[in-house]
Amino acid sequence: MAVYTNLSKSDINELLSFFGLSKLRNFQGASAGIENTTYFLTLVDGLQLVLTLFESITRDELPFYITLTHGLNAAGMPVPCPLQKLDGFSIHEILDKPALLFPLVQGSHLDQPNLEEINQLGSTLAKIHLQCLALSYKHANPHGLKWMQQTLMFVESTLLRGDKKLIEQQIQVRSKLESLKLPRAVIHADLFRDNVLFRDGEVVGVVDFYGAGTDCLILDIAIAVNDWCLNAEGLVDEEKRIVFLRAYERERKLGAVERIHLLEALQLAATCFWLSRLKGQIRARQGSNQATKNPDSCKKLLLQHMRQQRATNEF
Repeated sequence: MAVYTNLSKSDINELLSFFGLSKLRNFQGASAGIENTTYFLTLVDGLQLVLTLFESITRDELPFYITLTHGLNAAGMPVPCPLQKLDGFSIHEILDKPALLFPLVQGSHLDQPNLEEINQLGSTLAKIHLQCLALSYKHANPHGLKWMQQTLMFVESTLLRGDKKLIEQQIQVRSKLESLKLPRAVIHADLFRDNVLFRDGEVVGVVDFYGAGTDCLILDIAIAVNDWCLNAEGLVDEEKRIVFLRAYERERKLGAVERIHLLEALQLAATCFWLSRLKGQIRARQGSNQATKNPDSCKKLLLQHMRQQRATNEF
């Protein structure tokens, strides 16, 4: 969440009128995030909302995400879904950008999750996966094999030869995983700490499904482990990883093939975000005003998982 498009109070009041809501009391732009513009709103009647303007996602792409969040919310998952306007639709345009309005989830993001909070997150992700399997939604993963190939081409001129080889190896891993009969459904694909809200030790909000797409479920697990289970050195902590996986498996057991390839999924997850952040740095140098994150932490995780893979193979 961040602010790339500046709105006035009158801009927001005009938007609120299409939803039949009261006037705006005050609003504040979010300070964190990378891709979209986010404002926190308080209305005169006390209602608190989140307004998201999409800087790169088009209006035509949004219906899938709306359907997904409504489906998960209806199934009892802690997933907020967008409000509907008086005309029955959720999408509105403001300053020529598509926008959605959400109820504000009363919770906070965790900087340093403890073992119980990691346990809660593992259980929640498994429940969401079970619902996604049941809902049977289909949507291409925007960060799949083709994206990896194209992004490597975009960033390769800035890479050391060894780094390019590492990424090429992981593209082969991606191709391999796509050929296997792994359980697949729509995954969140970006379940970092800043996309989950906690209150009183419980998960009360899983947000930002705008990278979601159909893929193997172990990739979603790997993405979460690579952010939620870190030690002070920025590497995956074994105790935290075990707590997360045990909590997940209390709700949904991993299959034998998933267990075999989980380490590869951890490598692939680290590589995808390494590529994404490398691309973000180049775009920032080219004049993009989007925020960037350090790609080196993702490379560090990749190397950790590759060392563990070699040790496992030798054993």
